[in-house]
Amino acid sequence: MPVEQKQVQTKDSASYNESVASKDIAATAGDTSSSPVTRFGVMVAKSGGRIIPPERQAQVVKALGVNYTRAKIDIKTWNGSSNACDAYTAAGLKFLLNVNYAVPRNAVGDHDPVPFPTDMAAYSNTLNSILDKYKPEVLVIENEEDNPLYHTGSAEDYLTELKTAIDIAHKRGIKVTNGGITVREVCLIVYDDLMQKGREKEAMDFVTKAAPPALVQRVRNMNNKVIRRQIEFGRKILAAYKTLDLDYINFHWYEPVKLRGKGGDADFDPEIFSYVANYIKTATGKPVMSNEFGVLQPSPELVKNILHAVRNAGLAYGIFYSADGGAEGSGKAVALQDASGNLKENGVAFRDFIKQVR
Repeated sequence: MPVEQKQVQTKDSASYNESVASKDIAATAGDTSSSPVTRFGVMVAKSGGRIIPPERQAQVVKALGVNYTRAKIDIKTWNGSSNACDAYTAAGLKFLLNVNYAVPRNAVGDHDPVPFPTDMAAYSNTLNSILDKYKPEVLVIENEEDNPLYHTGSAEDYLTELKTAIDIAHKRGIKVTNGGITVREVCLIVYDDLMQKGREKEAMDFVTKAAPPALVQRVRNMNNKVIRRQIEFGRKILAAYKTLDLDYINFHWYEPVKLRGKGGDADFDPEIFSYVANYIKTATGKPVMSNEFGVLQPSPELVKNILHAVRNAGLAYGIFYSADGGAEGSGKAVALQDASGNLKENGVAFRDFIKQVR
């Protein structure tokens, strides 16, 4: 079914949950009557190969009709202030703040993963300094904690860092969430859980609907070291998130989910998104949010449909990632604005959706 014909339904999506999910984990997606109102925002980054400066980013966020954005500060390069945070504050925006240990790229921009910090005394000193200067609405610890392109440390190291940050932030009345479980990790966690419960058919049904064909082939071989490492990492962090004093569980998502990392055509299935959001919510007992979700195609209808899905799933926060990750049709993120910061057709669709739900 073409994207523009896919309608996000709140009651019909329960059928997929009932057929695929384990009863002790899945919650029906249809009843959102007690869900919080989603606070939508936009993270504006590069478009057309050009970096948009913070002041212009703030203007784009406002043009899109929202007043939330996402900022970041790196522990190792902290010098007492952030130009982006200052620009967002001056524009009257609220922001969710990623505090990352270090930049996971080398001088030429290639991926260069970094370890999680282990000196908690030094980490605490710097984090306190950052929070002396800025008070974000939500503190986000690291970016995509499970992503091996960004981090080399163990789950235990990350959880130690996260516990330290929770203690510091909560003393200041600041809410905390994890860095953002990636789409890939979420799919592996759900697949592994269903397999562990002996629900092999449901596991394969889920993963074939929620993952690109290449990942589907890899999960069939559970001896694959990369897959095993990610599943073990995911198991550990999800179990810990259930008991940690986290305010939200953060995950990242892009649609159409089957097109990640490649071009082509695929439909948007809102039932998959709803199922995953409910899985995380029920497995951890915590409210769910996303400080990074987006689209892999320029379709205005796709933007509206994923916004509906985020709202219907009851996410506490939904920050749209508005940046061009590659050439159009490459299976990478697609921005809502052009290189000058003017709204594209899909950006107008975003703005109009926000007007309707206010």
